[in-house]
Amino acid sequence: MAEEIVSKDQFNEFVKRMEQGFHHADQRHNDLLAAMNERFTQADQRHNDLLATMNQRFDQGDQRYSDLLAAMNQRFDQIDQQRQEDRQVMMQQRQEDRQVMMQQFQQVDQRLAQHETRLVSLENWMRTTFVTLGIVAVGVAAQLFYTLLRFGLKPPTP
Repeated sequence: MAEEIVSKDQFNEFVKRMEQGFHHADQRHNDLLAAMNERFTQADQRHNDLLATMNQRFDQGDQRYSDLLAAMNQRFDQIDQQRQEDRQVMMQQRQEDRQVMMQQFQQVDQRLAQHETRLVSLENWMRTTFVTLGIVAVGVAAQLFYTLLRFGLKPPTP
């Protein structure tokens, strides 16, 4: 291969074109770097936006979870309170029913005692009446016997 000899002007022209090419390549390189930096900035911004959106969604989810948990706890507290109130009402109703039943038993006992007293009084009256009737019957029989004897009737003899 033979070397070709070039003139200084040609060499300067070649160097100038090379410098323009390098300058153009540097410019292109800088444009590409700027575009890449812009894309990375956009990607970072998009990433940050997505992270912010995700954090916001997680915060909303956490808030909703907390709200649901608070609502559930409130409902459980209401149910516990209602159950306690129902239990107290039931216990009070049971106590009142027991008192009513005891009053009714007392009334029944009183009525039974009254009837027992009446029966004892009736029994005493009947005894007194039978004794009185017995005495009267004996008296009447004696009077009848006396009257019969007085008129001269004799008792039958066997």
